[in-house]
Amino acid sequence: MVHEIVTLQFGPQSNYLGTHFWNAQESYFTYGDEDQSVIDHDIHFRPGLAPDNTETFTPRALLYDLRDCFGTLRHATALYDLQAENADDPANALWNRPALTTRLPPIPPHTYQTALSAGLPPPPIDPSSLRYWSDFNRVFYHPRSLIPLTPPAAQLAPFADGALSPFERWDVGEDVFAAEDGEHDLLDRDLRPFVEECDQVQGFSVMTGADDAWAAFAAKYVERIRDEYGRKAVWVWGVQGPRGESREQANNRLTNSARALDAFATHATLYMPLRNDAVTSPAYLAVDPASRWHTAALQAAAMETATLPSRLRRGGDSLYNSLQDMADVFTADAKRNVVQVSLRARDPSVKRLVNGTGGVHDVKMGGVDDEDHEREPAELDISLFSTAPRPRANHVFARVDVRRRQGKGGESDDEEENTRQAQRVVTKLNVPLGLPILSSFPRIFDFTGDSIDVHTGLGTGSGVADRVRYEAEVVQRSRMIPDREGLRADLLARAEEYVEGWEWSESEEDD
Repeated sequence: MVHEIVTLQFGPQSNYLGTHFWNAQESYFTYGDEDQSVIDHDIHFRPGLAPDNTETFTPRALLYDLRDCFGTLRHATALYDLQAENADDPANALWNRPALTTRLPPIPPHTYQTALSAGLPPPPIDPSSLRYWSDFNRVFYHPRSLIPLTPPAAQLAPFADGALSPFERWDVGEDVFAAEDGEHDLLDRDLRPFVEECDQVQGFSVMTGADDAWAAFAAKYVERIRDEYGRKAVWVWGVQGPRGESREQANNRLTNSARALDAFATHATLYMPLRNDAVTSPAYLAVDPASRWHTAALQAAAMETATLPSRLRRGGDSLYNSLQDMADVFTADAKRNVVQVSLRARDPSVKRLVNGTGGVHDVKMGGVDDEDHEREPAELDISLFSTAPRPRANHVFARVDVRRRQGKGGESDDEEENTRQAQRVVTKLNVPLGLPILSSFPRIFDFTGDSIDVHTGLGTGSGVADRVRYEAEVVQRSRMIPDREGLRADLLARAEEYVEGWEWSESEEDD
């Protein structure tokens, strides 16, 4: 029996992230005499029939964005034509006059899409040429996956430079959700059809803006999912978009981030905030923080790798772990569901050997990876978790490590690494599948080849407490939150979940 995952994406940055994610999933399909993929495609893709009875395989996904953000991705696609599907709709018979059609000027396709449509090798993408996330999309969606929203013009009109635009405000996101849900019942119209066609849903993967109106919209949506599907795992990835803003906009984003953290930590199984840039940037990483294409690619490398175990084929020596299996590592004994995300990337053609003096050096081909002998959680050199302004050393309570390497898989040979270690739970999984570097993926990693090795860590640690306390201070100073004292108290109480028992033992050792 398949244990499916339904994906929901809210807002432009999450749809850039989702496009990278779905492009990677499409690349795992195998054809003809190729070896079977380790990925169970039925978990994320749904079979169907186009109007001409052609078999289709499209993502189990709902993509929400403003109507003008879809670009050339239309409801009528190469696989489906909604006009044909709706030709016999009885509602069409209620209007017996000629239809008046108003057409906007067509959006010219990106050169990348033109090449794909012609079956030609696509040209390298110039970041400055991208206008929409659909410009580098490689996947066909079912029309009902694409949900454009058209809020009232007053909620979209830009303000003067440096001022807040309406769709950056939390209250606007709540208002748009209330209006849409009140008119259509979003779960009944959009989500339920995808859920009911599944054998057994293991959970929901939610990607959303974390510091704008989309955070509020998604928070209300996730609350409804929790009410409707209480036992299912709900993983929320809260993404930041590019920066370049006034002080008022920066303060608004901090306030929205605090409200999002409290809302998603309340209703989601796990909440993973993802920065739009790395806290630390190793020499091999080059990300343009002003490019959604770049920042979403880094976020996708972490998110897609961390969730790999949830879509592996089952049976035999499979390392399949459901979303709930991995979440239990963090939440079984404590209410620690705000998770830090970090990663490290490596060129698969370079191996690090442990030499006779205990040092390491890089060689080409062959050898033993020093990561195989790590007893403590590995130090990963890219962190996507926003730290507090004055962070302390991070004490790790629990961590799930996923290492993806071409042709090398299996659980760690050291059984102790997958059990409790000094008040710490560490689970390590090795998946024999590199991260594909497609033509749609920017060269943010200074490696050659068409795939790279990636090691991600999802962890709960004392650094979360430092960040949550900082956001509680932001809330206390904010004038944008009606019940700021209540929210501040909730955040401080949540921070205590990440220090109880650890700060006490630390002070005992100091004595």
